[in-house]
Amino acid sequence: MPDFKPTLLVYTWDGSSPPLDLVVKDAAPDFDLLLFDYSGKATPPEGIAVLSVKTECKGEIYREVHRWLAAAATGYEYVGLLDDDIETSWSDINRMLEIARARGLDSFAASLSADSYHSHAKFLHKAGGDVRPIDWVEVMMPFYRTELFMAGGAYYADSISSYALDQFVMTALQKLTGYNRVAVIDAIVARHRRPITSDDKVFANGLTAQQERPIQRRKAMAQVAAQRPDLLGSRWYFQTFSPWCGPGRFWPLRLLAPWLWLRALPHRRSRE
Repeated sequence: MPDFKPTLLVYTWDGSSPPLDLVVKDAAPDFDLLLFDYSGKATPPEGIAVLSVKTECKGEIYREVHRWLAAAATGYEYVGLLDDDIETSWSDINRMLEIARARGLDSFAASLSADSYHSHAKFLHKAGGDVRPIDWVEVMMPFYRTELFMAGGAYYADSISSYALDQFVMTALQKLTGYNRVAVIDAIVARHRRPITSDDKVFANGLTAQQERPIQRRKAMAQVAAQRPDLLGSRWYFQTFSPWCGPGRFWPLRLLAPWLWLRALPHRRSRE
């Protein structure tokens, strides 16, 4: 039997309000907890490991957690990054990890309650099931297999807002690494308490979240083209990269797909 690897749960904190205030602590956590103080100046609460770095938004938290994991002595199976406005419980997270391990998931998140603030209706809870396959999970409360998360370091280094990390970057990395078993776990429901406020904010790099999104998307497309040219023009490529700017500009690539597939045959054979 392989050695058991724990999960690292990173829960963000503003450094001033009571930490973990929205968490129901109804069970012993079956994971290691790291509190991320994004004010960069808080006094660490007793008995909780803290990573304290002043950040502007979630992309920088990804960057700092990536650095922390690269230097960590412990090897983790999964890393979860939950925002401090997520209402959940330790027992629900324990159960979600049990389900994820049983299903061999590589990336997953709890479903959102009907009264949650949300950007994408597909992440809202659907009754009658426990695990729902999906292409990607949002940055507000994702869990990733650690190898998948670590593959994104170059993207996190250039991101402040985190926009595109979920929809485009992780979707590309899932395909390139083979860690592509992704799901929303409807058996677990969490609540997102605050509206999303980062859309129009101008960050220290002079960009808004909406301006960062296409930059990261282009980088992900370039990595796919360099490492898996056989995917260019494929249904997966079209479905992954066309939604943000509309599918029209991708139709020439779709029409060229048979030629691209033939051109990539040597690459395909070298992988077999």
